[in-house]
Amino acid sequence: MGALMDVELSRADLGRIGDKLGAGGQAVVYRLPDLRLPDDRRELAYKEYRPGHAPPVGMKAIVSKRTGLTATNRAKLDSIAVWPVRAVRDGDRNCGVVLPVIPAEFFQSRRLPGSGASSRDPREVQNLFVAPSLAERVGMPLVPLKHRYAICRDLADALAFLHRHGVVFGDINAKNVLFRKATRATVMLVDCDAVRFRGSAAVTRQLNAPDWEPPEGGGVLTEATDLFKLGLAVLRVLNPGAQASTSRDPRRADPLLTIGKGRELLRAALSADPRQRPAAVQWRNYFADLAGMEPTELLRRLS
Repeated sequence: MGALMDVELSRADLGRIGDKLGAGGQAVVYRLPDLRLPDDRRELAYKEYRPGHAPPVGMKAIVSKRTGLTATNRAKLDSIAVWPVRAVRDGDRNCGVVLPVIPAEFFQSRRLPGSGASSRDPREVQNLFVAPSLAERVGMPLVPLKHRYAICRDLADALAFLHRHGVVFGDINAKNVLFRKATRATVMLVDCDAVRFRGSAAVTRQLNAPDWEPPEGGGVLTEATDLFKLGLAVLRVLNPGAQASTSRDPRRADPLLTIGKGRELLRAALSADPRQRPAAVQWRNYFADLAGMEPTELLRRLS
């Protein structure tokens, strides 16, 4: 396989286009039941950009970031992110990307209250912002505090990995982070075709979702804006309930960050001064300690 074909396919190479898996304002995602890649044995999907939304250049560089990693680092990336594995062209235009299908454990099956209809949706981190009493009534997962610490740990770990490899994720928000309930990695980042490499322009414009805007405004997103949004995620995951999805007051999480320097870390993360924000690896190490505690010891230390 040549260097170009390592990272790019024609639309005709995809084979049969299967069921629609999802759709948004910029793209539609379809299952690829027949496509097999020599370097990726996972089930694959095709994200086809809607007219006017395909990036003109740069997608091959995002794919090449993955293929250029060592086997160990590539496996790590695959465990934390739905990263594009091929760019797709239709004639002379970019039309989409090939992605791994999101693993089933990142979905939640539930029955909707009232109608009783069944639903199967991505387990987005915004589910963790809902008060547990309401979550139970609408069939959403109940997530104990110890597991919330683990989710914060693994989100920080994912960002630490990306930053170590020169990647700014950019649009961290309530829908772009998925979680599962497991002892291994609990977080999966999606919409990775919008990342930016340090020192380069983004392939597609990086956005700030409503209620996730950093204090520095709507300019170029950086590692520092990632770290601010990580702080928002920590605050909102640990303090579900009314207004949790818009909260920016670190005091709301104070009772759950009494161990160690958690309070100081969160206040620094939400600082208007980007230089004050702790690196993702600092958050990872902090939450690794908390998530590793036995529940009885955790409750004793927090009381």
